[in-house]
Amino acid sequence: MKDLIQQAVHSHVAFWNAMDRESWIALFSPAMVFEDPVGTPEKVGLDAVNKTWDRSFKPGRRWTLHPEQIVGAGDEAAVVMRNEGDLDGRQVVVRSIEIFSVNAEGQLIRIRSFFDQPTDFALSQYFTPERGD
Repeated sequence: MKDLIQQAVHSHVAFWNAMDRESWIALFSPAMVFEDPVGTPEKVGLDAVNKTWDRSFKPGRRWTLHPEQIVGAGDEAAVVMRNEGDLDGRQVVVRSIEIFSVNAEGQLIRIRSFFDQPTDFALSQYFTPERGD
């Protein structure tokens, strides 16, 4: 299982950074659950997968992922992630700790993201405590 979780995390990052929406979405189980960020309502299913992509890549917004450390055990991995954003030409960074889980087929089934809400720029409301769709 450790190889499955490592591969899932690396594929998640590679497809995201390449802006390969189709391959990125194919990584997820139809029962996927996002806690992004933890403390907001869970986002469930392939609808949540699509909305996560669409809200992150709005015009003028581009995020790249840079895993700084990946610790895999069983069907889970803890990842220290540096999220670099270009928000209408403004460069920003959000550091997070993310917990990834996979099923026996290696599909992502849950991602829990822990990060402090930025105070000097706005995330899409989809990723804030006052979440909106």
